[in-house]
Amino acid sequence: MKICVLSHWGEGAWFAWLMKQAGHDVHFSVEAEPNRGVLAGLIEQTEITDPTDYDLMVFDTTGFGSLSDESHTKTPTLGDSSFADQLEHDRLFGIEFMQRAGIKVPTYEHFNDVSAALRFIRKTKKVYVFKPCGEGADTAATYVSKSAEDLERYIDVLWRSAPVKEFILQEVVKGTEVSTEMWMNESGYYFLNHTLECKKLMNGDLGPATGCSGNLVFAIEQENPIFNQGLRKAFEPLREAGYVGMIDLNAIVTDGELFGLEWTPRFGYEGTCNVASLLPMDFAEFMYRIAANQKLPDLAPRHSFCASIRLSIPPYPNDGLPKKFYKQGVPIEGMNRKLLTSFYALDMRLNETNEDLFETAGINGWLGAALGCGETIGQAFEHAQGVIDSIRVPDLMYRTDVRSVAAKRYVELERNGWLRPTWGD
Repeated sequence: MKICVLSHWGEGAWFAWLMKQAGHDVHFSVEAEPNRGVLAGLIEQTEITDPTDYDLMVFDTTGFGSLSDESHTKTPTLGDSSFADQLEHDRLFGIEFMQRAGIKVPTYEHFNDVSAALRFIRKTKKVYVFKPCGEGADTAATYVSKSAEDLERYIDVLWRSAPVKEFILQEVVKGTEVSTEMWMNESGYYFLNHTLECKKLMNGDLGPATGCSGNLVFAIEQENPIFNQGLRKAFEPLREAGYVGMIDLNAIVTDGELFGLEWTPRFGYEGTCNVASLLPMDFAEFMYRIAANQKLPDLAPRHSFCASIRLSIPPYPNDGLPKKFYKQGVPIEGMNRKLLTSFYALDMRLNETNEDLFETAGINGWLGAALGCGETIGQAFEHAQGVIDSIRVPDLMYRTDVRSVAAKRYVELERNGWLRPTWGD
């Protein structure tokens, strides 16, 4: 199959390499110039031609808008659209879409004026999540406050450095955080799975939010309480909007209710590489059948669980620093092509003179993530730790509590009746 993977930052490079190893003719392109060294020597970057030249077009992230819309009209295409862009980047639209679908959301207020928001916080004295929204919103400024006073302090600091024009204050709901993903086309939805994710840099959920520092992914059967209260309700509205591909709903579940929080209408890092490890069929063939609007049978996963632990070196997670801070050529001893099938890779390349030596590409310090599959949560994380133990990198950073955090959440979900028996039980 001739496949085009179009990326902005290069996160899809490992998937392109994986599909190439499976024998597909893969064409890969990164738009952001500083990131074009991703997996250099392992996957060649090419000039992208007309979508009709490919059997499958894959967009690994949102933000391509009209380009992805055009591709959907010409050839089987998976990932992104103008609708997907709006769903992820316009927080208010995303929340309102959940409500139209019948998904409960935490109480929220929308603001364009910080003075009005501060008065609201002082009056209600409740605990809120601060969410920038609107065109060009910096989602990295999202903040889960600990108290009304804490949020006031955060807003004071933020407004002195980078004022936000439009934002949402959403009440904090206490419960267990869980994401649900489905792959869908007009004909149906397939390979449902849950993700339990650590989003902060350091143990104990301290430090800045990184999107993901590690996670646990497991497939679920279609009669699932979390899916029924959440993503299943959105299937028809999404189908009416012409959505095709993978989509994730991040939610909080309490004793008996689910509250939708955010959409991820794209590849999720590192969740999607875990899914690729669990699927019982070729990942490219799976994506093609979704994009081509073909029905798929129920797909029993190859393993019960897949875990990931993100690895990085300084200055990660800092972004936008002078280029000298991002280190090229740091040796990644022990890494090899065989191990790469169990390591989602990003800031990595082959040495130009020694193709057996892996090293950093100097992109952002996010090396990637060790992956591990198993029939229990413990086995999955033990295998991921085994991958980490196989490599040696100076100043290597990673969380050591992802396993305990994920296991605790899994037990909470199971105890509160949110999980059905896993596949094969």
